[in-house]
Amino acid sequence: MVIGEVLYVSKRKYNVPYEETIRWMTLSYPSLRSYLLGLRIISKLRRTSYNLKPSDAIHLAVIENNGLQAIVTEDRQFERVPIRVIWVD
Repeated sequence: MVIGEVLYVSKRKYNVPYEETIRWMTLSYPSLRSYLLGLRIISKLRRTSYNLKPSDAIHLAVIENNGLQAIVTEDRQFERVPIRVIWVD
């Protein structure tokens, strides 16, 4: 899900070709982690609490369910959420 968003934003906003973004993500792979999206996470979605889009609510649920500390994003919806946000500008 996140990979799809990275590809979309890099192409749409920064006009970076998909192949270049995939190459960058492949080189960065050792620092990336995958987290399962299961019923436990879906049951904890708090979309209505913070008025988030469904995809952002899923990101928040994954963060909360895995004890993660922050999110790296350029999505201003996360200004409403009480987590550490590392802004991409």
